[in-house]
Amino acid sequence: MVSLREIPKTMVKPDYENSIVNLSNWILKNFEKEVHHDSLNLDIGFEKIGLIIVDAFGYIAYEKMRKFYSPKNLPEPEKITSVFPSTTTAALTSIYTARTPSEHGMVGYIVFLKEYGFLVNMIELSPVGYERDALKDRMEFKLPVKTIFEELEGIESYVVSPARYSGSGLSTMFHKGAKVIGYTSIGDFVFKFRDILSESGKKLVIGYIPNTDSVGHREGERAYINEASIILRQMDTIIASKIPKRTALLISADHGMIRTPKSKEIWWNVTDEIMKYLLMPPGGERRMMHLYTKRPEALLNYLEENYPDKGVFLKKEKAIELFGGDHERIGDVVLIANENYSFNFKYRFREDSLAGMHGGLSEDEMYVPLFYISR
Repeated sequence: MVSLREIPKTMVKPDYENSIVNLSNWILKNFEKEVHHDSLNLDIGFEKIGLIIVDAFGYIAYEKMRKFYSPKNLPEPEKITSVFPSTTTAALTSIYTARTPSEHGMVGYIVFLKEYGFLVNMIELSPVGYERDALKDRMEFKLPVKTIFEELEGIESYVVSPARYSGSGLSTMFHKGAKVIGYTSIGDFVFKFRDILSESGKKLVIGYIPNTDSVGHREGERAYINEASIILRQMDTIIASKIPKRTALLISADHGMIRTPKSKEIWWNVTDEIMKYLLMPPGGERRMMHLYTKRPEALLNYLEENYPDKGVFLKKEKAIELFGGDHERIGDVVLIANENYSFNFKYRFREDSLAGMHGGLSEDEMYVPLFYISR
């Protein structure tokens, strides 16, 4: 009998020797700065590095895309892993700090902040159910580690990001030390990124494109892959076709995405039996949850009895390796959805179904491509 308290071999653990964390440490190594983890085995000595992050563009999605489109200038990508949870708050912060989630503390989309006493949406930087950035100017939120931009003293650092995110709480935290350039469309992004990378001098330019993630959540796999192919075509034909001398260009993702049908959704709310075992509503997201409890054994028994084929349920001590170490924000029990199931909680009773999700340990979510070209 398969144990529901162990991570099965079908799930993909983060490889903190070949992941987006190691990609960022390679950037530090290239510019002769101290690294915090192993670096990817790529050439070093570049004057300029350009990194484009296409949100949720998984390696498995790229393999499906190849049936109708393959880049002309970019070589075939390597396969590296995301972090756990495979979600934007954890993964982007790992890219921007070169640290694991346990080190930077962004261990999920929604986490319990013990110091403030409530669940916080870490993208919106607000208590669950409140308006976006509700806490930005009322409480001091800062990362416990430096960003790579702060560490690259003497190196010009730029982030090319959607203008609508400019000044948001989360962006302000992990863009610290970089000059942020806003854009309004993919065309605007392409030319701004290319022009900054072409300027003289040592520099790091990171571009962030969220479109694929947004489309995948709402429209599903076909639209998600179509969107990714359009983005990759422009990166390939306009940016990769003519990169400056002594420059490395990389294109990757923070995480992937998996199709999540309505028929495999589990929905909970504050009136459900699960709450008898919890201290508060769950943290995390729909493909993984932080469950805070004083009765972990009773909770595990309840989950195993009621959802035996739908998830894996780990005590904290067995889950911490996935985050790269321990952190007080990790749940007493960590739930990881199996196959393409999802666990959804009605915090505001306005939550909708999503056609695609991420956060778990499937191949679709955990593997991301790494395109690398240099001159």
